Amino acid sequence: MKNGGLKPSKRLLDSMNQLGNQVMHSYDVLDNIQHNLEEKGIPKGAYLCSYPTFRGIYHHLVRMLERSGQSIYLMLCTIVDSKGRPMKEGAMLEGLAKRLEESICTSIRNSDVVNHYSKGQYLVLLINTTREDCAVIQKRINYKFLTDRQRTGVRYYVNSVVYEKDL
Repeated sequence: MKNGGLKPSKRLLDSMNQLGNQVMHSYDVLDNIQHNLEEKGIPKGAYLCSYPTFRGIYHHLVRMLERSGQSIYLMLCTIVDSKGRPMKEGAMLEGLAKRLEESICTSIRNSDVVNHYSKGQYLVLLINTTREDCAVIQKRINYKFLTDRQRTGVRYYVNSVVYEKDL
């Protein structure tokens, strides 16, 4: 969600979900509904979406893990300066973030999901992959993102998305 670097509050997210649940469509047949659900154009790169959409997909995937046995990883990509500190502001950050977005979206599959979480961070859901694949993906992103004399970089954090049944 492009929001000027502000993190939406839980109350705002709850309000957005509530509004989304109140949208009622006119009566229709399944073929028309399915046609309206289809993505327009040929998908290019990963699925880039807002934070509420990303969060909904995350919740759905966690539920699916119970049955599918898939491995899913959540990756946080953070732009860092030459000293390894996270970049949170600055004139360069907007351009670097756009370049990182393009690098991520062209380095992962169409079925993977991306969110521009903050000014210098992206969340990535890597579906049906392994921990080793995550390292390969990081190298691919770096290859596309880093330039010859670039002093900034990307720090990666990766967690497994694990379904935990309530006891």
